[in-house]
Amino acid sequence: MLESSASRHGKETQTVVKRLSTSLVPLVLLAALLSGCGMSSANTGSLSPQCPGREPAKGATTIEWWSAWANPTLTRAAQEFNCAHPDIRVKITLYPDVGDDRQGKLLAATVGKSPPNIVLSYDDVLAKWASQGMVQPLDDALAITGTAPDDYVPEAWQSVRWQDRTFGIPVDWDPDNLLWYNKKVFAEAGLDPERPPTTWAEFEAYAGRIDQVENGQIKRLGFVPWSGWEFNDIALGHLFDAGLESGSDRRVTLDTPGMREALQWERDISEKFGGASKINSFAYVANATGAAADPLISGRVGMMMIGDWYLGNRQIVGEKEFAETVGVGLMPPRPGGEPFLCHSGWAFMMPRGADHKAETMEFVRWMLDDEHFARYFGAALGWAPAKLSARRTDFYAKDPMWQAIFDVNAQAGAERQWLPPSPVLAEYYRALGDAEEQVINLKATPAEALAEADGIVQQALKVAVTEGNYGD
Repeated sequence: MLESSASRHGKETQTVVKRLSTSLVPLVLLAALLSGCGMSSANTGSLSPQCPGREPAKGATTIEWWSAWANPTLTRAAQEFNCAHPDIRVKITLYPDVGDDRQGKLLAATVGKSPPNIVLSYDDVLAKWASQGMVQPLDDALAITGTAPDDYVPEAWQSVRWQDRTFGIPVDWDPDNLLWYNKKVFAEAGLDPERPPTTWAEFEAYAGRIDQVENGQIKRLGFVPWSGWEFNDIALGHLFDAGLESGSDRRVTLDTPGMREALQWERDISEKFGGASKINSFAYVANATGAAADPLISGRVGMMMIGDWYLGNRQIVGEKEFAETVGVGLMPPRPGGEPFLCHSGWAFMMPRGADHKAETMEFVRWMLDDEHFARYFGAALGWAPAKLSARRTDFYAKDPMWQAIFDVNAQAGAERQWLPPSPVLAEYYRALGDAEEQVINLKATPAEALAEADGIVQQALKVAVTEGNYGD
């Protein structure tokens, strides 16, 4: 079972995870997926992936892993680990919001001195959790996992560092704003189905060629900037040279001429087609399933900006159909600018007060073994590994679509993260997302929305500094 990521804009799309919040997939389909796992998306519960036919050894150490997914593939991974390690018993506790702890259960567990041994969470919460003492440094545990910084994409390794200490082990490092396009739509519009746009002018021309509106009714759209990845606003900010600063050095920069220009570009597209609500209603069809649920594969939208986990749609439409329908490229840079391919990942973190560090790190080491990663994270979730050697496994090296994605990575240069870690990064993303929401729904100008967002994050920064989250 593959649960889906969320969107601020009420979008519905592929069934593969990147962010977890409200569902992107049609509710009927999601209910079927979750019922197949025996639980609802809103509940927590425990899974005991016991080795078949064998009880744990007497006195075995129990490791509690908080996971966001009731995913049979990850449950099988824990089961396989338990079979190979009779003296360690991994138990999975399901907590859909573990990625950002929006319900506060992880905080309560650490304060109450009953934390899980390990969690898998977004790397961009790490600085805040570390500064608040919710997770413990792992520098002394790296030897247990056989982990060395040089084994990883440099930017991925930096994403788990805060104030010169390591608070996590990178798991994946995904390119998040790839340009996916529908080859069949390209052909219908008289475009080369094997060649995505390579310049901004070409990109906008392609979108115009694909757009179809008849008597005020949308028939097809070339590109919807807020559709696909929840954080396309960050990617657009980089492409429009917004000079964003996340607070990593106690400075927040959000309301800039470049960011205003990016949001104005989104607003212009929204106004052209009658507003975001009308566009979203066309792109995401209620109660649709399979290929019809996805705006790109269905052909309602010709190009979409989203990450590598979009490959998970191959499990819905089939590899052959997916390859014949969908291509991938690099989002072109703006005139005079440079491409910016944003990356992000999840990381294993150990909460404050968790014990059994050696056994827990052995579990992490086992999960991040190259072949295990390919089998359990690559195949199940559509994630690109942060560990460089895992990218050379057959799963990735012999898959044409994965190789196309890595080629795009190479074209873009450094595998840069959205923004550097910061104790106020969550507030930053939320405020910018709310500003985008106001703009595309034609409720505020970019200047108005960004001024409000900037004020919110500046206040959050003051609180973080006052509370000593920067180590003072």
